[in-house]
Amino acid sequence: MSWVGVLLAFTGLMLLAAPSSADMTLSAGEILTLIGTLGMAAEIILIGAYAGKVNIKRVTVVQLATASLASFLMMVPTGEAVPPYTSYLLYSAIGLGIASALIQLTMNWAQRSMSPTRATVIYAGEPVWAGIVGRIAGERLPGVALLGCGLIVLGVLVSELRIRRKGKAAALVE
Repeated sequence: MSWVGVLLAFTGLMLLAAPSSADMTLSAGEILTLIGTLGMAAEIILIGAYAGKVNIKRVTVVQLATASLASFLMMVPTGEAVPPYTSYLLYSAIGLGIASALIQLTMNWAQRSMSPTRATVIYAGEPVWAGIVGRIAGERLPGVALLGCGLIVLGVLVSELRIRRKGKAAALVE
């Protein structure tokens, strides 16, 4: 049932991401995002394979340090500059750093007890929460985007279903 959940969540994500695009064509930014998902997929698979065997706090530090270094290195080719120092910048960086560390540590910890496929479907719910927060902030989502949110939630629920098989494998749960 996990793959059915993945299909539902992906379909929902497509509806949520491009509610006004009936032709479902991809722009350059969307293609780059799809390429970036390969890195995220590799991370989910590797964490799923090693989360129970390594110190997840150390892994989290390595993940965050790698992301930070890669981000700083990308400043040069993209023409970004270091913003001028302000106390607002400092507080924002500290708050975002703490939040990122807690989120990544929680994701690594949770993957000790679930498959990479399940984790991926659950992570697909992130845009749903973004839509909810956007709605609270006053943004209006079209009906097709709301349908997409519903499909993502349904995908998460379906991926959690366990079907018991009859016969020799009666004791096994999918």
